Amino acid sequence: MDSRLYESKLPNHKIFKDLEGGFSENISGKLRNLVELRDDVLYVWSPNENCLLCLNLKHLEESGDETPYQKLHFLSPPAFTVERIMASTCGSRICVWGSRGVTVAELPSRWGRGGFFDSGNQTVLCKSYSLDERFLYSPGEVRRVHWHPTSLSHLLVLRSDNTIRLYNIALKNGPKLVKNLTIGPKPSGLLAGKTILDSLGDTAVDFTTTPDSDTLLILRGNGDVYMMQCELDSKSPIQAKLTGPLAMYPPADDNYGSESCSITALGAGDTPPLVIVATCSAQLYHCMLLPNPSDKDDDSHALYVVEAVELNIVLSPGEELQHSFPVLLYPCTHNTYACMHAGGVHAVTLAMMPHLRDLALADESEMETVLSTMCNTRSIARHLVCTAAPRGELRPPIGLALTLPPLPRLLVLCEDARLLARTLEPFNLEEQLYKELQLKNPALDQEDINNILKEKQKLTFMAIIQEILSRDISQPILNINKKEEPSPKECLEFVTQAILKLRGEYMSRQQRAADAITRKLNAMRSLSSQHGDWLNDLQKDIDDVQLQSTVLREKCLLAEKHQDDLKYRCSAVVRKLRASSSTSPAERELLSELDTYKRRGEQLTDQIHVLKEYARHKTAQLKQWQEEYKKKDVVLGKSHSDTIQSILQQQTSQISTLVEETKLLKDQLSIV
Repeated sequence: MDSRLYESKLPNHKIFKDLEGGFSENISGKLRNLVELRDDVLYVWSPNENCLLCLNLKHLEESGDETPYQKLHFLSPPAFTVERIMASTCGSRICVWGSRGVTVAELPSRWGRGGFFDSGNQTVLCKSYSLDERFLYSPGEVRRVHWHPTSLSHLLVLRSDNTIRLYNIALKNGPKLVKNLTIGPKPSGLLAGKTILDSLGDTAVDFTTTPDSDTLLILRGNGDVYMMQCELDSKSPIQAKLTGPLAMYPPADDNYGSESCSITALGAGDTPPLVIVATCSAQLYHCMLLPNPSDKDDDSHALYVVEAVELNIVLSPGEELQHSFPVLLYPCTHNTYACMHAGGVHAVTLAMMPHLRDLALADESEMETVLSTMCNTRSIARHLVCTAAPRGELRPPIGLALTLPPLPRLLVLCEDARLLARTLEPFNLEEQLYKELQLKNPALDQEDINNILKEKQKLTFMAIIQEILSRDISQPILNINKKEEPSPKECLEFVTQAILKLRGEYMSRQQRAADAITRKLNAMRSLSSQHGDWLNDLQKDIDDVQLQSTVLREKCLLAEKHQDDLKYRCSAVVRKLRASSSTSPAERELLSELDTYKRRGEQLTDQIHVLKEYARHKTAQLKQWQEEYKKKDVVLGKSHSDTIQSILQQQTSQISTLVEETKLLKDQLSIV
């Protein structure tokens, strides 16, 4: 899609003007994600109207501001506060959930010229149903909801009572609880308003699925990570085994944070998964999930911490957080994920992801080299949007969504219904272009693909410029409350900090890039001048070769003419020699033999002619006799009939024998 769609058309659409003032109430202070982008349709949950607003981006790109947005009302609207929305992979269902309930809605069909729901009606009703409405009145709460990784009709719900519930939502009579997976002891007893297990961090706070599998990674508040298989086709009554806690290397005294809040996994099926664990103090730990060589069954896998990243949530370096805030992890691409927190949004790019494939394919001798290269590669965290107020007030974003490649953008919806679009660092742009080239040209051979990949491994000038322009820190977009004007001191601090960052991280690097481009241009100009001289020399050589080619072509035509004359003269000489020479005895013998065959052929031809006349005469007589016989009334006896029939058969066989002998003689004498 056009970049202007996300920069100007979409942020200025009427849907966000109507949403102004609708996200101010957030008493619990929890992180929310009320935005979803699926199949070129942007979904936003409206807390005031308790419905889902959707906008067709493809139609918006073509028609501009004339594109209306639609309201999707649920037949069974949620009676709880919606905190997250997420669409299924196929785009036919959407799930809205909060700490007090889960509601799943079936989206209507899109048809019509514009591809709207229900042919473009402003208000559309959707069939919906709640999962276990007793969640509203039970003491526990919902902490995480995921679609099943291998099914489009199953939903996984994590409860605060250390259970994961698996629901089948594709049944005609409503959703059904398929499994109830226990992942720990059931909390009981209260301590300072929390259960004792919550206070100790022994309850699950988040879970995720590993890439390309149905294995669940479960995170507890104390930082322990557990594994569990969640197979749909398992008919065994035995519950899936919970493995863990997974060992983390190198070990730490606090187990890498005592207040973990979020977990996700990146990677592909042919590489080891990279697990990201976030804490409430904005610490991120990047861990590789690898098999553990231990003999114990509970230690089948282990987490190897590669690096730790600390996010800067506050705006000014002098400020400090008074409280801890959770972090929401949002996978974007295969090597980039977003972190939404109370102070805004960060984007973290994992430069080590390309080395995971090398690690999976390396043998024992190359393992240390690949690990050292991967550990020396640092990840890059960019502060995309800052929503922290000057006086320390933190207003988390309402939600974020990811656009489609090849240049993915992160759409961030702020509390004042302002939509901001930030471009992710295109580290994998070249790889995506190669993939698109391969998809658009499926006839490419494996050798051509290998040549393309070999050329890709060379250090290009674009990679050099990207290395020069890569920054250690970034300047986020500041989104503060316009009603509260900051003091002159705070304004001066903001301006000074921004100027220092622009000078140190932007202008100086751009000047270095400009110098590199200038040197490259000078080198290319000198090389172009040399190429011009070489081109002139080659053109002269080409002219000389063309002139020689013309002369040789004329000589070749003259030689061919002389050759034809000689050939005709030789043929005439041979004919004259043959005509003047007398015949040999063998030739005279052959001629006499041919004359004999000729005379015999003429005789046989006359005989054949006589036989044909005789056969024609007999045929006429036989026909006449048959006609006369039919006219007679006297019927011959059986003996007479048999005698006549035998005579006729004998004559017919004689005639056939003569005809065959005649044909045989014709073939021998070659008479037509």
